[in-house]
Amino acid sequence: MWLHGFRNLRRKAVSQCSSCNILAVSKQFYSQEIETKYNEDQKDKILKVVNDSDANVLSKYEITKGRLKKISQWKNSNGKVKSLSDIEFIDGFNIKTATKLFDSIVEERMEEKSEQSGKSNKIKGQILQPQLSEEVRNNCKTALAIYVTVNSVCWTLIDRSKYEVLQWQYYGINHPDGKKFQITDILNVAWQVSSQLPLADVCVMKAEATTLRAAGSDPNNPKVIAVNLQKAQLVAMIVALVNARSHRVDDSEDGEFIQKVYFLRPTLPFRLYGTLVGNERVSTDQTIEMILQEVTQKTTDGSKVYISDDLKSMFRAQKDLQKDMLGHCLLLALTFMDLCVYKNQNRLRTLLKVDDV
Repeated sequence: MWLHGFRNLRRKAVSQCSSCNILAVSKQFYSQEIETKYNEDQKDKILKVVNDSDANVLSKYEITKGRLKKISQWKNSNGKVKSLSDIEFIDGFNIKTATKLFDSIVEERMEEKSEQSGKSNKIKGQILQPQLSEEVRNNCKTALAIYVTVNSVCWTLIDRSKYEVLQWQYYGINHPDGKKFQITDILNVAWQVSSQLPLADVCVMKAEATTLRAAGSDPNNPKVIAVNLQKAQLVAMIVALVNARSHRVDDSEDGEFIQKVYFLRPTLPFRLYGTLVGNERVSTDQTIEMILQEVTQKTTDGSKVYISDDLKSMFRAQKDLQKDMLGHCLLLALTFMDLCVYKNQNRLRTLLKVDDV
């Protein structure tokens, strides 16, 4: 009986606007999450942009052409949007899509376009998971890149103010002859590594594949799958330990988990520095050596990284395999700093010239 009453209530709460074909649903069926997420100043800012901006300006925020058209139809038929929850009345919007638009307005993440070509000056797709908020970016003083393989873990610590590499280290993983690593062995390696990692405001790692299957003509190769599984376990344990040592329940008012580790799209360092030919990854040795030779002094504008003579000597004294792993770690760190922290427009333009970015 109560279900029948609820269905009748829903029929009364849902109506259709005949002039604009927009479905209006009573607010009582929507969560108050979207109203409580923003403070009053942020709400005023969002409503001002949504109501006062023309389609060209509003299109530079996180909104699709279809939803942009729906907003214009709504405003033409109903006037200005009076509250944040009102946007959920517009066809095509829900809490997720509305929040995406509102966050981009609050954080002023506008997608600039070239006047001559009309092309977007923005890398397609998500480059970092989760997204780095402006608050975290502005408060970031140090960043730690962690590069994990089955046989090694490397890390690079960078000081943001001077764009200086403070640490650059290789940790080799010794595999016992004729013995498979057990889960406790992997945990021990993760613990040893995490205990040596320096503290940083933000950590970045390479986004790993979502499947354990092998690439190439033999995707179900059991040996490769076993190796990929071991690496995935090691990465997960390091991520958990790094987050655990950095996380305090009182860091947020509601005790929500605060992510300290971010994952960068894996092809970006290769494309930015030319260490990927087709689908094949090539050695980073020459690329890193060019970077080391260019480094002469510290900067404050984030244009070039500074690496001390001691760290240069350390790198050059390594064997080829260690050099390659250290090189990939450094490129991971520099790509993250250039694209996500400094937002270096020259680096961005370099990536936009690459067809498959």
